[in-house]
Amino acid sequence: MSGTAVTEFTSVQSRYEAQVAADLESNVAERERLRGEIESLQSQLETLERDRALLLGVRRVFTDGASPDAGPSVRVPGPRTAKQPSLAQLVGTLLAAHGEPRSAAEVAAELAADHPARNSDINVVRNALEQLVAKSGAHRTKQKKSVFYSHAGPDAAEAPAPAAD
Repeated sequence: MSGTAVTEFTSVQSRYEAQVAADLESNVAERERLRGEIESLQSQLETLERDRALLLGVRRVFTDGASPDAGPSVRVPGPRTAKQPSLAQLVGTLLAAHGEPRSAAEVAAELAADHPARNSDINVVRNALEQLVAKSGAHRTKQKKSVFYSHAGPDAAEAPAPAAD
């Protein structure tokens, strides 16, 4: 190679090295920008999820029989004289009252009918059912894509009736 060819090669190599270094810096900056956006979006998502839970509770208040003429109605719990059963206990009692397996949606609907003041959101009920399964208080069976739960006690027919709230 001649001297000018070596100089040109070194010049081209230097430009490529500079371009690669600039591209790496740009890549790092873009990754940091995206991480910041993801963190911001995650925070916004968490806020929206909290708002949704609050709004579902407010909607439940309005759908539990409040008349539009009566103005806004908010249930304020009175003083408790006895400890209320946990959601898992209520769900277990509902399962025990039936002799056949039930879906989480069926349990949630019955819970909403029997205990309107309790949270009967399907996800909350499903978590309570899974808690019972984990503690051997219920059995889980799957049929195709559906999941059914049944009482794990020796005789589900002799279960006590659910307590009214």
